[in-house]
Amino acid sequence: MRRRVPPLATAVALLVSTTPSRADGWNVFTVGPMGGVVFGPEQPVLGLLGGEATFVHYASPSGKGLGYGGFVQASTVGFERLRVSFGPQINTTIFGAEVGTTFESATKDRAAFVGAHLAPFVSVGFASLMFQVDLPFARLSDGPLPPVELVVAGTLKLPIDLEHGVLLQP
Repeated sequence: MRRRVPPLATAVALLVSTTPSRADGWNVFTVGPMGGVVFGPEQPVLGLLGGEATFVHYASPSGKGLGYGGFVQASTVGFERLRVSFGPQINTTIFGAEVGTTFESATKDRAAFVGAHLAPFVSVGFASLMFQVDLPFARLSDGPLPPVELVVAGTLKLPIDLEHGVLLQP
């Protein structure tokens, strides 16, 4: 009998699997608050409040060039439903993209769902701005699936060099 590894366990393992060593590159963990708005067809504009943690490995010891890793977000949408997203991310200079999975809890008007998370972002120093698209594709409870959801969100992140501790400069 084959055992399935849960997706969240796989994501966490990928986030922590790279050995921190500036000689082999640069590993950075970031954590911070996230806020924004959620909107879409047939739904009101709602606030989003939560947090995000990321891990990025740069092949270059300077942190320049291509970086890859993963992200985890947890937030509330309009204080009426919970959203959790996670998956891989890739970035270079100030531009990047997240591609992953979104889980969202049910409301009285719609089902809880799992969907695809797609989010290009711009990150400068301690701040980033993203445009996120969530595509619901599987119902997890009774009720209709919501239409596509769009999110514009910003984060303030504290970058932590995994070898040397908290970074004081972006």
